[in-house]
Amino acid sequence: MKNISISTFINIVFIMAFTSITAVFVLFLEFDKEKHISSQQQRYSLIADSFLSKFQFFPSAEDLQKLYNQLLVEPIEEKAEKDEIEKKFEIFYERDTFLGKMKVYHEKDTFYIYIKQLSYNLMLKDLKPKVFNSEIAFSIYIFSVIVFILLYLILRKKLLPLKIVHDKIELFSHGDTSVKIGLDSTDEIGAISKSFDEAIVYINNLTNSKNLFMRNMMHELKTPIAKGMIIAETIPDDFQDKAMLQRAFERMNNIIKELATVERVSSNTMTVHKSTHTFEELYSHTLDILMSNDNLIHTNIKDFELTIDHSLFIIVLKNLLDNGIKFSTTKEIVLKATPLQITVISCGDELKHDLDYYTQPFSQEEKRSDGFGLGLYIVQTILDLHQFKFVYKYKAGYNHFIIKLKQGK
Repeated sequence: MKNISISTFINIVFIMAFTSITAVFVLFLEFDKEKHISSQQQRYSLIADSFLSKFQFFPSAEDLQKLYNQLLVEPIEEKAEKDEIEKKFEIFYERDTFLGKMKVYHEKDTFYIYIKQLSYNLMLKDLKPKVFNSEIAFSIYIFSVIVFILLYLILRKKLLPLKIVHDKIELFSHGDTSVKIGLDSTDEIGAISKSFDEAIVYINNLTNSKNLFMRNMMHELKTPIAKGMIIAETIPDDFQDKAMLQRAFERMNNIIKELATVERVSSNTMTVHKSTHTFEELYSHTLDILMSNDNLIHTNIKDFELTIDHSLFIIVLKNLLDNGIKFSTTKEIVLKATPLQITVISCGDELKHDLDYYTQPFSQEEKRSDGFGLGLYIVQTILDLHQFKFVYKYKAGYNHFIIKLKQGK
């Protein structure tokens, strides 16, 4: 029950209630029908016994008329009519006693009592008004159903704004920050709507402020980096540190681009543009932006093609290689790559928490102030966009960070 929606729960409750009301009504009709039949049988037995007892004293026509009036019956005088009743009408009830015989015939709602004792042969028509219990119960049932349906429709209409709120929140969760509920009701749903709209305005203000800060910061950083790259180009080629200086400026420029990627990842506005590349090509481009010495990386690569977002996947490889070298006790790592998976292996202590802990933003191992902050969060986010699985294993003193390229493998 706890996993079903409110709408489904209300439907189930109303269906159960409607079924219960209908079942009670049917049981009442059956009980009322049996009670009515029993009451009729008692009445006709009383009528028969009254006339059979009266016949023993040879009653006059006046005595019989009094009995007719008292018991609300009238005699059928015509023999042809009597014969037709006995031949065509269904027997409802019959009884034999030491005083005589009694049969009750009926046609729809009309009943006839046939009484026979020696020379007496009497056919009586029941004049007592019909009891309307069934009609009254049916009317009450119809009224109850109408009220029940009205209550259901009113409740559904009252809860309709909940679906509007749900749909708007779902749009917001998929990145539509311009969404607004805008309900004017003053009930609890209206209050939630108002609070949600205010929260969106607040979030949008924070996001805009953050984006403005990031754009200004990156713009301010790009200017001196660009100047530095221009100046580095003017340095004579025989200057021994020229290549290192150019690489440093290029690295800083790549950091600015990576900061822009981090901003897009953290704000869930990342779009994947896939193309096909060989792994050797991706690894080569990764080394271009890697600050660490590539001599520290031992590779075991079976080259293959990948359909990925080139720029994003390079960031994944760069972050895994950087982390591996940074936290390896030997400062060396092994990179294995096959069509099934990519593995970065480094010597070191086992992680103290599950991998999920480190793929959250700004999480890091105790006593490590320079790692596991955003690196693995970015890795996990980009791999999720590619629908690749990211797992961690620890074997014989070595950490294994694995990208599963094939689902279910």
